[in-house]
Amino acid sequence: MRKQLILISDMEGASGIFDQHQKELLNGEDAWREQGREKMTSDILAVCDAANEFGIDEILYYDGHFAGNPEFNVIKEKLPSNVRYFDVPDRCFDWRRIRGQAEVEPFGLITVGQHARNGEKEAYFAHTIQSPPIKALLVNDLHVAEIGMAILNFQRVPYIANIGCAASEREALELSPKVKHISVKDKGQNWEPNAEETYPIIKKGVLEALENAHKAEPANITPPYHFKLDLCKYFYFKDPESFPWKGSFTEKVATWEAPSIEMGFELFHYVRENISISEEDKEKLIKERLAGTYDPME
Repeated sequence: MRKQLILISDMEGASGIFDQHQKELLNGEDAWREQGREKMTSDILAVCDAANEFGIDEILYYDGHFAGNPEFNVIKEKLPSNVRYFDVPDRCFDWRRIRGQAEVEPFGLITVGQHARNGEKEAYFAHTIQSPPIKALLVNDLHVAEIGMAILNFQRVPYIANIGCAASEREALELSPKVKHISVKDKGQNWEPNAEETYPIIKKGVLEALENAHKAEPANITPPYHFKLDLCKYFYFKDPESFPWKGSFTEKVATWEAPSIEMGFELFHYVRENISISEEDKEKLIKERLAGTYDPME
């Protein structure tokens, strides 16, 4: 039986990228091109090498960092020939299209380079999609960030492993309690290995996870699907020009319902377009962020 592995990556949780390396995350910057991509590629290659050693036939890969920018965050030429890429314009979060390109029953799913949600402690670059302005995104009362968006989009697909910042483990486990978490850095323990050191850690952990994939469980939340978007301090929702779905807006909170997870996440982008901030509050935000006093959980 043909085995297809789904691989979904972000970058803030990649090996060797710590607080002082923020420019390595900025798609298009020299530091990103020369250092960040190399580190991200090392993590992805470790997963691919383990998958191929295990006997995976095809790796279908979605690179979700800086979605909307067509340039990949990995060096594709360094990856194995059985890696195929989801076909979405400029790598955008088109979840229905992404899910439709995968097999109905893939072997499983692995997330790589993952960061923690907004509000998690001892985390590198913690945020929920974009924080600020987003304080929290909840689906049926579960706080989801990039990990949750990916895993819920592939409901009923076994969630085999999560690789990234140690603080990202909490979200992964809330989605699927049996997922194997492989840390590549831990701010709480001041553990900051380089990508060369984590390559064998990732490969070994992924091999073990694949060998135990029969124990992996998918995420599975049941309809109706209720979404809620909370905003950080200083941000507010404008009154929408149209509101063609079931839900509501207040100054700081938007809610909506959807018949499917994929449609709910697509509606998220429409809701997001109504986020605003005044010029006066924008100046306050900039000053507080520069001073390190801004709390995205307020």
